[in-house]
Amino acid sequence: MEATGRQKLIFAGVSLEVCAALPAISATAAGFDAYVAVDASGTFSQATRETGPLRRQQAGVIVSDYATLMVEALADNASPESAAVYAALDMPFTVLVGQISAAYQV
Repeated sequence: MEATGRQKLIFAGVSLEVCAALPAISATAAGFDAYVAVDASGTFSQATRETGPLRRQQAGVIVSDYATLMVEALADNASPESAAVYAALDMPFTVLVGQISAAYQV
């Protein structure tokens, strides 16, 4: 992680409770800002999906959904990458925002 020079890391995994949570908790302990995209990760039970975020939050991990994390990574809807990010989300509102963003790039 240090090799990238980045401070903010986003995690998702096949298993929310292991593949996403453990590296995120370790990254937080190492001083990184760790985010887990809950809806981009699988799990084995509904109870884990509901209670797991509490444990991660207690460890300092930021729990969110993939769309919010992608949009927050932009920091500004006027950025040149915004149209591509919104298109990748493939959600109805993103088409509109992507079109508005593209119009400002002209």
